[in-house]
Amino acid sequence: MFAEPLLRAQERAIKSKSPLRKFLWRKRVWFESTFGLSVMEPWERNMVLTFVFISWALLTIACYRTLPSTLHFWNERTRFYLHGNTNQTAATRLLGQTFSLASM
Repeated sequence: MFAEPLLRAQERAIKSKSPLRKFLWRKRVWFESTFGLSVMEPWERNMVLTFVFISWALLTIACYRTLPSTLHFWNERTRFYLHGNTNQTAATRLLGQTFSLASM
């Protein structure tokens, strides 16, 4: 009863001459058998796929929002560790010397 739509889709994929349809069929069967979706009822499968999609969407949004600032932070820290304090070297170039109490 539950496998009938899958069997009809398999027949269409086998009869089709389109390599894209065959490829998508193989990926669908791989995905369903790997994660155990083929033994679930349709409502269970929909619930699991909805949960996976929502989790994926939230993770994607979080990466989209935080990744640029994180990369900028890593870039600044890498520059600091490789070249030292960049503000101090820029001030030294502008003023020609570093002012301190010892030099007065």
